[in-house]
Amino acid sequence: MHDWENVNADLAITDPPFGIEFTGKNGNYNRNVGNVVDGYVEWPVQQYGEKIGELLSCLHNNLSDRGQALIFSGWNNSNVIHQEIDSSKHLTLQGKLYWIYNFAPYCKQRPAHNVYEIYWLTKGDTWTYNNKCTTHHCSKGESNLSALFFKRDYKKNMPKYPTRLPYNLLKCLLEHFSNEGDTVFDPLAGSGMLGIVAANTGRNFTLGDLNENGKKVFETLLQHYNLDKRKPP
Repeated sequence: MHDWENVNADLAITDPPFGIEFTGKNGNYNRNVGNVVDGYVEWPVQQYGEKIGELLSCLHNNLSDRGQALIFSGWNNSNVIHQEIDSSKHLTLQGKLYWIYNFAPYCKQRPAHNVYEIYWLTKGDTWTYNNKCTTHHCSKGESNLSALFFKRDYKKNMPKYPTRLPYNLLKCLLEHFSNEGDTVFDPLAGSGMLGIVAANTGRNFTLGDLNENGKKVFETLLQHYNLDKRKPP
């Protein structure tokens, strides 16, 4: 992350490694592990605070003066992320959003769900926020940015990245927190899903990841969504 400079992004959306010795090939996940690409870079538990500090520094250095960031977090290390944000001298915590979704491990007796926290950070005193998006979040009922209900859009018989955020969740966030023509940034891009959604919603994007195998997933997803872009994702 130290190598990034002068991205001048209007919005960063990123989902850091979990810091729980995660591989994405755990046996309790309802997926064909043979489709999951190798090379996922996990962050050691004992270094998690340091890594989050490096991420925050990277975001600060590569956001525009009006830039903002949305950082995803599971419950395991949310307290570490919160502590590092509180210690930051350059980014301000404006609040948290909660993404509620169907959980991957297969449960026969009852549906399972999980909740992600999304930390909303700003760099300066002004930023972009739009009241409406074009997903079901705003088109059905009253929009509520504190709770986002989006199912994971699992893809069968395709190369998989150990983690991937759903298309419509990213579309919702992009439309609320950026404008067409803006630049979005993710230094921990994984499958590159943010770039696909950004391109399809008129945004520019800058992405990167240490795992080169993410390119294979990105190229497959890019073909999938370009071929099916007239259909609901």
